[in-house]
Amino acid sequence: MSYRYRIGMPLLVSSLLLSTNAATAATQDRNTLSSPTGSFSIVLLPDTQNYAEKASYDVYNHQTQWIVDHTYDRNIQYVLHLGDMTQHDTQEQWQVVDQAHTILDQAGIGYTALSGNHDLYPSDDIHARESYFTRYFGPDRFAEKPGFGGSFSDSGENTYHFLQVGGQQFLLVNLEFLPRKDVVTWANQVISDHPRHRVIVSTHAYQDYNGEHLTGWANRYNTAGREGVDLWEELVARHSNIFMTVSGHIHGTSYRQRIGNGGNVVHEILTDFQSEPVMGDGTALGNGWLRLLTFHPTDNRIEVETLSVEDGNPQIFPGGDAQFFDDYNKIAAPSDQQHNHMDYVIDFDMTAVPEYRYTPGDTLYKDRHPHRTLRGDHRAPSVAAAANGITVTAWEEDRDGDGYSQVFVRGFDEDGNALFPEVAVSPWDSVPQRDPAVATDDEGNFVVAWVMDADGDGHGRIHYRVLRADGSTGFPALLPGILASGDSGRGHGHWKPGDYWNWLDGQQRRPAIGMNDKGRFTIAWEQKGDGIHVQSFLRNGLPRFTQRNVNSTPGRHQRPSLAMSNDGHFTVAWEHDTDGDGQSKIAVRGFTDRGREHFPEITVNQVVSGTQEKPVLAMDDRGRFVVAWQDDKDGNGYYQILARGFLSDGQEWLPEFTANSKASGQQLAPALAMGPEGNFAVLWEDDNDGNGYFQIYARTFSADGSEKTVSVR
Repeated sequence: MSYRYRIGMPLLVSSLLLSTNAATAATQDRNTLSSPTGSFSIVLLPDTQNYAEKASYDVYNHQTQWIVDHTYDRNIQYVLHLGDMTQHDTQEQWQVVDQAHTILDQAGIGYTALSGNHDLYPSDDIHARESYFTRYFGPDRFAEKPGFGGSFSDSGENTYHFLQVGGQQFLLVNLEFLPRKDVVTWANQVISDHPRHRVIVSTHAYQDYNGEHLTGWANRYNTAGREGVDLWEELVARHSNIFMTVSGHIHGTSYRQRIGNGGNVVHEILTDFQSEPVMGDGTALGNGWLRLLTFHPTDNRIEVETLSVEDGNPQIFPGGDAQFFDDYNKIAAPSDQQHNHMDYVIDFDMTAVPEYRYTPGDTLYKDRHPHRTLRGDHRAPSVAAAANGITVTAWEEDRDGDGYSQVFVRGFDEDGNALFPEVAVSPWDSVPQRDPAVATDDEGNFVVAWVMDADGDGHGRIHYRVLRADGSTGFPALLPGILASGDSGRGHGHWKPGDYWNWLDGQQRRPAIGMNDKGRFTIAWEQKGDGIHVQSFLRNGLPRFTQRNVNSTPGRHQRPSLAMSNDGHFTVAWEHDTDGDGQSKIAVRGFTDRGREHFPEITVNQVVSGTQEKPVLAMDDRGRFVVAWQDDKDGNGYYQILARGFLSDGQEWLPEFTANSKASGQQLAPALAMGPEGNFAVLWEDDNDGNGYFQIYARTFSADGSEKTVSVR
């Protein structure tokens, strides 16, 4: 059944002429409604952005009015908006949206709303996720509506709603454009808390017109969020009670049947008509098309129907006859499991809810923000991983743009879920803090070191703090401190609980840190004018030995990197220019847990010509270690990434080799990680084609130095 447009009487006016009795009936408890056949419908309202921008066509109001007019003959129970409510996130466009949804409000029809990329404006600043959406569709709009369950935050972009009809219990979960990991964590919990509900997940960007999961959009919009393939792996596939996903964003239609981790069938539906042109050759509008999902419990099927509320409108369609002007048949070999049909039937057993299962599968996760504040500068990240899968990230952040950065830390489980809110490591928010370094023990308890000029004398000093894996400060190792030198009349009493002490004269910078499984930790740093210093500490934060020089020769020494084994032995690598010729070399030296020399200073780079810079070091469980650095041995200004491996006693394990497989262009700033059995990965900034734009490349190696996988980007 389609609606015939009434020429001369706009539908908004028609909506205001509803009888008092009809309006009263429409606001009754919608969970009790039923049709004679027991069937009921859910409406999919896709991408209304052009209706909001080109309001003169009044299509948005026509759509919501059609829903009101057909509430009873179609037994419409809920309306799911699929995002891109506006074109440009302007107040004028949101007022159009608000007016259309007010028609549903006045009729007491339940609906959901979620953000699309066009609702977050401007698009090149989309990562900040700021929008008028909150003003018009925040939680307050839904708080008093039947079925509203709750929201992730005050923005209202992520909500859940309940629908009970005909003995069926549904949970409607609605997620923002490219959902953040914290949102996915929240959604996982909401769904797990309702194992007897059948779940529909709505989000804006999820599936394309071929029925495949979307990729590439997070990079396009420079934001850390889940695309289709990520959302499937991190949420949808894990819950056996999720039976359907609905999405828009990509102009087209598609259906794809997938199997979740628990063996359940998931029906995934794309619906988006935003580019349908007026009269076939006019402006892109959408032409009033929407979809009805009609559930037939007695027949165990869902009927998918596509219709236009502008059927009969000669201003939209020639002669008023609704038709599609675009070709939607994109799948070359359609099947019952994957097709572009407009109208079709889905088999869906509604007799009983199967036993709930949560099956996470692979816990690898898409990139995420460790920080909660998305405005301001966030720089100098440092990360450490514990044996139990916990990772801890530290960074410096100037969230208010006053020029003073603070250092924050936050921990995550192996699935990327936050274990605690971000923690400021220092109580001072008006003192510059920079260059954080972090290390963990096997359980995820961690120590963070950073540079701070607390007394404002112009000299940065290394501070440290130890915290539990849950971010709390409730056990003895949770002591703030500053690295101490000299006696100062107190011997080892250079620290006491609650103090941030400033004992060292001169400039300290670039801390590096290691921690063993027992919680002992060692910090190395660059002491201006006096080379590389190092000091070790017990679990409770007290010094194990007084600090000492790492370098055995005078000259310029800088950029230390440190790794620590479980027996407390540690190794430090750094760059130096002891002969003052302006060209650096890479050195390494080993120490016992008491700070005594384990092996003497070694020159790491085997080719001594040119310059070698920015060393990084990583160690396996046997004390074997690899050093990587950027190397310009021929002095032409172009660097390669070189590496060399050593046994725990400093003897060569792996001869010097080039980590990057493409020798052209520029390779800079290596990073290094190593597994417990000696497998390791090298990452670096790479501009091998010389176009001035750097990509991150990685290459992995086995313990014998052979390439473990192909070079990846």
